Amino acid sequence: MASDDHFEGLKGIPFWWEAAAPENIPFSNPGTRYDVAVIGGGYTGLSAALTLAKAGHSVVILESEKPGFGASSRNGGMIGNLLKPGLNGLIGMYGQEKGIAVYKEALASVAFIKQRISEEDIECDLTMNGRFYPAVQRSHLASMTQDFEARQKHLNVPEEMVGPADYAEDVDSAIYKGGLRQHHTGGLHPAKYASGLANAAIRAGATLMVPVRAEKISRTSDGFTLKTSGPEIKSRQLLIATNGYSGALFPFVQRRVIAIGSTMIATEELSENLVTSLFPTKRMITDTRKMLSYYRPSPDGKRILLGGRPTVFQASPLQQAKALKRRLTSIFPQLKTSAVSHVWSGKVAYGFNALPTIGQHDGIYFAMGYCGSGVAMSGYLGHKAALQILDHPDGETAFDDLPFEDRIYYNGTPWFLPPAMIGYKIRDYFGY
Repeated sequence: MASDDHFEGLKGIPFWWEAAAPENIPFSNPGTRYDVAVIGGGYTGLSAALTLAKAGHSVVILESEKPGFGASSRNGGMIGNLLKPGLNGLIGMYGQEKGIAVYKEALASVAFIKQRISEEDIECDLTMNGRFYPAVQRSHLASMTQDFEARQKHLNVPEEMVGPADYAEDVDSAIYKGGLRQHHTGGLHPAKYASGLANAAIRAGATLMVPVRAEKISRTSDGFTLKTSGPEIKSRQLLIATNGYSGALFPFVQRRVIAIGSTMIATEELSENLVTSLFPTKRMITDTRKMLSYYRPSPDGKRILLGGRPTVFQASPLQQAKALKRRLTSIFPQLKTSAVSHVWSGKVAYGFNALPTIGQHDGIYFAMGYCGSGVAMSGYLGHKAALQILDHPDGETAFDDLPFEDRIYYNGTPWFLPPAMIGYKIRDYFGY
């Protein structure tokens, strides 16, 4: 049990906000008619608005809080390209040609985020030094190896499998059975990236209205009218980019997207030598548990950040911090006496097929459902959605014709999550 002394002065805000807290950007004399209205000021909406503004369209972003206030400034800052079903799973679901095409979208999203950050000169501590996926059980390693072999056969992705004696350069922990090492992914400072995207969109000519909440969507003969907490907005086209914060505004999405909480902690400042010893190559880490843990060194190399779903039922920030500290100590016993400085939570979004989604319904475009891996994919699909609005052929994606499924038992309240999480904990405990 962690001592309460390890949580004195615990801050209930994201560690990332110490360097880049989301800020209200004042707007004056905004118009009320735009080519495109974007609802949601996170990575997806900001990236879409940037692409649209650069193409000469008038675009307004409506954000109910501050730019990047939701998951975009709360996530682990990990840039990855593994889709939840895996390549073998995708091939089983959709056939070889389609499965490979879907997986290529994930690879393209990593190339896209690197290009966008470079083109817009966004300072966000980007490092592409890879990621390691440690296997908690031998069965996990076997399953990972099968999917790795499929990727090597069909995609030639720069990664390798390593055994239990060969992952010391990735993480100094004795609890794993080996894992998957990637060389082409990496990490960034998520709040700095969100701020940089917002500033880039504004420079390109987009209007950002914050804090302005979209309250009702109405169809008109020439587009849409949005009732908001501020001015009434009219637009020819509309993009919903709210992901895990969608709510009841657009019932079609509400019935298809499951919002799931995730919590992170940051340690106090540690010796840089200690952090380097635990992460010699500073790769991002995501393990194979059903109730997975993801962790990394902070960009300055002075702290360790770890995230996951620490409790099945709602719990106080302190209780969640204690649960995650126990998880951190199980990985790194060296940190048993280290204090936790920050704890915070955010929402990720899943669809029922555990894949990102992009498309339109009744003329309303949407992009969301990144399944906790949206740092690269969200901006990429926001860009693609913008191209689809522009009727540009480069907007086509392999996700376009995949079903965006609902369930008769789901109306936007995920009542089934606690039983599912209990099941995951049991599977993790027994190692299957």
